[in-house]
Amino acid sequence: MPEESAPAPALQRLSELVRRVNSSTDTADVLEEIVHGVCEVLGYGVAAIARLEGDTLVMTAVAGPDDVRRQVLGRRTPASEILDEFRQADRWGILRFVPHGRMDNARLTNAWIPDYEPIDDPMAWHPEDALYAPLYSATGRLLGNMAVDLPPDSRIPSRHERELLEMFVVQAGLALSNAQQREQLAEQVRLGSTVKEVAQAGSQPGLDAILAEACEAVHRGLEATQVWMRCYPDEDMSNGVAAGHPRPNPSGAGAASLRADLSSVWPNPEPVVVHRGDETCDRLPASLPKLQEMMASVGADSVVVVPMGVALELLGYIVIGFPGTRGPLQPAEVDAVAEIARELGRSVHSARLLETEQRLVSELRELDRYKGELITTISHELKTPLTTIIGHAELLGEIHEHRSVEAIARNAERLNRLVQNLLDYSRVQDRLASVRVDIDLVEVCRAAIDLAGMLADTGRVTVEMTACCEPVTVQGDPEELSLVVDNLVNNAVKYTRPGGTVRVEVECDPTWLRIAVHDSGLGISEADQVHLFSAFHRSSNPEALSIPGTGLGLAISRRIVESHGGRIEVESVLGRGSTFTLALPRVHPAVA
Repeated sequence: MPEESAPAPALQRLSELVRRVNSSTDTADVLEEIVHGVCEVLGYGVAAIARLEGDTLVMTAVAGPDDVRRQVLGRRTPASEILDEFRQADRWGILRFVPHGRMDNARLTNAWIPDYEPIDDPMAWHPEDALYAPLYSATGRLLGNMAVDLPPDSRIPSRHERELLEMFVVQAGLALSNAQQREQLAEQVRLGSTVKEVAQAGSQPGLDAILAEACEAVHRGLEATQVWMRCYPDEDMSNGVAAGHPRPNPSGAGAASLRADLSSVWPNPEPVVVHRGDETCDRLPASLPKLQEMMASVGADSVVVVPMGVALELLGYIVIGFPGTRGPLQPAEVDAVAEIARELGRSVHSARLLETEQRLVSELRELDRYKGELITTISHELKTPLTTIIGHAELLGEIHEHRSVEAIARNAERLNRLVQNLLDYSRVQDRLASVRVDIDLVEVCRAAIDLAGMLADTGRVTVEMTACCEPVTVQGDPEELSLVVDNLVNNAVKYTRPGGTVRVEVECDPTWLRIAVHDSGLGISEADQVHLFSAFHRSSNPEALSIPGTGLGLAISRRIVESHGGRIEVESVLGRGSTFTLALPRVHPAVA
């Protein structure tokens, strides 16, 4: 066969290898097939592939005699030694040939040397000759090394034989590169899943549950020996919230010293790695002895300490212990630990805000309850003496017509209205349910206009009414809705200057029933409209303040309307009058 042509078995084996490399996920099997192909098809006596793990080349696949395989398989060699040999070697394309005499004695002592006498021929293979092929990724990263020995006919390989060997070397490099990519992808998925689980732990109720679930997720995802987490108290308390897995967090163990150390470097979130036996640690000088004790207690060879916090606030820390059988943390794992701390910091911060909010809501509810009870109690206590005062004032008015008696009666009646408004406000606030019956809004408006008739006549205000149809029916509490319409009409008349007009309109559409009360009165400023429906609010307009009022009518009206599923709105321009619109969900008479 001419030297330029490849033997058919070699091409057939290479074709099979290409298919296996591109489809198989079992890298070990593919590497075994490559080294056996080099021996069986190309005729080498020994072929071996070492895979780079950290800074060490580990012999992974070996083809050759059984005694050679037993000696070589699993052997670990510092990658720096192989790289030194590459620098001394002759370059044959992607191959590296180190002829006998160049390798130092120390390397020869550790290397496997075939036991035979070399012949005196410049092309003969010497036992101390070495032929290597470094295996690189597409980005130029060293992945491993292939070595062959005992070439065919015990002669230095020809150019054609080297080209065939290079084809197998390329397949070995592709297999290692594919394996590396699969491992990186699996690592990203594993770390991403761990970070996601820690983030989801933030949905748990309370800091205890958040830390407990996060500890389990980190322990499982990072294959740790032990995980501890501590969240500092937000006030001056003796202990914060702590959790651990699989062992619970030791109460207060190293917490004070770790807080002091981490506070001195925060807001630097970079994780700190401490190994058992370390005597110094610049970032954790005070807590190093306690960390060493914690590592010894759980059998950890190293721990990673990472602070957790939000912005400039240090909230706590995470301590993750790893066994000695585990390799050093990879950059992706360090980044994942830092991201876990950030996610946990956000969760702790949100949980604290929620706890604060719930506490404030509870306090506000209690204050609101107390305020309601106070208003009800005072109003009831005032009602009895006021009734007596009003009654006696009326008797005195019948006996003596005097300005003082009139003033007493007038102001007593004013106080009586205030007390009644307070009672109405308290009743609306505390009401759990009310009767719902059919109500004709047209009749309610007419009754409100009649009630305000004397006030309108006295103030020389014209009151008009229009309705889209009769009746206009809605379901609700008759007493409460009448109180709302009375308030709106009475206010419109009260704040309209003499000669002005108040117009009440009842409108309906398929969804809503509306009562619009228009007046040509004083109007309301934009600033006052913001607080118009707040309890006890009075206008800042001096002219409006001169008219007596309690500031409770509109607050009561809004609560009643909202309890009926409706809304109340206002449109007003200062000095040009106002329009209050009451909208209620429509109930057709047939349905009612």
